[in-house]
Amino acid sequence: MFDNHFITAIIPAAGSGKRMNAGKVSKVYLKLLGKAVLQWTVEAFEKNEYVDRIIVAVRPEEVDYCRSEIIQKEKYPKADTIIPGGKERYDTVLEALKCAGDSDLVLVHDGARPLVDQETIDECVRTAARKGCCIAAVPVKDTIKTAEEGVVTATPDRKTLFAVHTPQAFVCREIREAIEKGLKDGFRGTDEASFAEKQGKKVFIVDSKYDNIKVTTSDDLIIAEALLKKREEKQE
Repeated sequence: MFDNHFITAIIPAAGSGKRMNAGKVSKVYLKLLGKAVLQWTVEAFEKNEYVDRIIVAVRPEEVDYCRSEIIQKEKYPKADTIIPGGKERYDTVLEALKCAGDSDLVLVHDGARPLVDQETIDECVRTAARKGCCIAAVPVKDTIKTAEEGVVTATPDRKTLFAVHTPQAFVCREIREAIEKGLKDGFRGTDEASFAEKQGKKVFIVDSKYDNIKVTTSDDLIIAEALLKKREEKQE
């Protein structure tokens, strides 16, 4: 609880994970130092002092497996709700928002981002409580080009560019309404913040960490494990 706000973390983990080439196994169940990627992710929010509840959304056929083998209630008491995800990310998040009920604030965080740190979660909560909605992001390091048909068309000013991470945090009622309105109008956003932007909301940036990576490819799995090892060594 933060300043009398009830806060729910929504963790969408229902993606296909095609780029991982993990076969029939969803990438969120692949192991990092003996624990599934999704377990590391849920633990970060389980430990957070501000988060009251966690909703995990997985593929429909994986709900029972996730509940019995991965996110058991006795180990993760805040994660009391595991739901089937939808076809697209916005479908999944919208279903989770319906389950969030009377939550004041929601944090939406990728199931495949197991290295999110407490400082980033905390600051997303504080910013959303003050300003309504925010995203975790980092300044891009590389020069970015836009191109059409293989030909460069522009070089945007790097100072204005950010790589967007999660969590993304919102007033629960407002983001649900924004997604519902956007979908009704035919808008298909690639993240939750894009729906808020579409409805004219100001989206504020919270500093993320460069190691808050999304495990998308097999190389990412190797990097994530090395980063977790380094983090655990520092805590010893």
